[in-house]
Order: sequence, then C-alpha cells, then structure tokens
Amino acid sequence: MSKQFKHSLEEKLDAIRLYNRIGNMAEVARVLDVCPSLVNAWVMQYQLRGPSSLIPKSTIQSYGPEVRIAIVEDLRNKNVSLREASAVFGISTKTISRWMQLAEERGFTALFDRIPKNHIPGMPRKKKKDEPLTELEQLREENMRLRAELALIKKVDALVEKRCKPTRKSVRKPSKD
Repeated sequence: MSKQFKHSLEEKLDAIRLYNRIGNMAEVARVLDVCPSLVNAWVMQYQLRGPSSLIPKSTIQSYGPEVRIAIVEDLRNKNVSLREASAVFGISTKTISRWMQLAEERGFTALFDRIPKNHIPGMPRKKKKDEPLTELEQLREENMRLRAELALIKKVDALVEKRCKPTRKSVRKPSKD
C-alpha cells in the first residue's frame, strides 16, 4: 500500500493518464503502489469535476447544514453510493458516512450542530486539563460513570444467572404413576 498519505496533483494526474492508457484500475494501483479504491476516486473526481478537483486541500473545509442535508437527501433519494457522492461533492466518504449516521440516529436537525472530527455522538467533549469542570459537568460525568457501572453489573448478573440456572432437562417433574 501507499507509503504516504498525501498525493500531489501531478501524482494523481499520472495515475489518471496511466489508467487511460491501461484501462485497469487494479494494475494502475499495483504499479503506483496505492489502493485501487484511491485510483478509482481520483478517476471519478477527474471525470466529474475536472483536474481542479484533484488539487490537495490545504485547509479544512467546513460545510453548512444546508449542504450536509442536501447531500444526505441525495444519497437517500437517488440511490447514489458513498464513493460516487464523494467524487461528485469532493468530500471524503468518511465525512459523508458520518452525516448519514447522524441523520439516521437523530434526524436532520443533528446536521445543524457543529460536528467535530473524531467525536462519538453522545459522548461528552473533554475539556482541556487547565479548565476546571463546573459542578454540573462533574455531576454529568459521575452520572455517566455510574450508568456504565450499572449496565456492567446488570450484564454480569445476567451471565451469572444464565450459568447457574438449571437446564430444562435436569429439572423433571415427578411422574403421576
């Protein structure tokens, strides 16, 4: 697989030229030592939006809720794959997948919230160490910890009960004869 994570515009264009000559994505990927799906994404982006779509982004893009909702609706209504949507909109499949998951779990209103990278929905954001927690935040953390402990205890109890419970075969009623 690829030894680097960022690829220059020239590397991407070379891959597309090679693909146009060979016509086999797997072979191009093997020659360039990259993932075939990456070559596929470059080719699709190039075909749909031209060479400017292959220019590496130097800054982190931010997409408003209207854009997020439009993309999620497109995926739902038009039977478009994540890869196709990624190529069309120039947004990573991981980002679009996260938007889809949020919309499924919490509805479209969740797409209006700021969505930090690498944040698991439902988990509180950690503050910097130098910032003291408010009393409410401390109570919420303790509440979450206690809920997790309770859930663990319930699971352990259920497992113990399952192991200790006699099986149906061993419990027999006395015969009436």
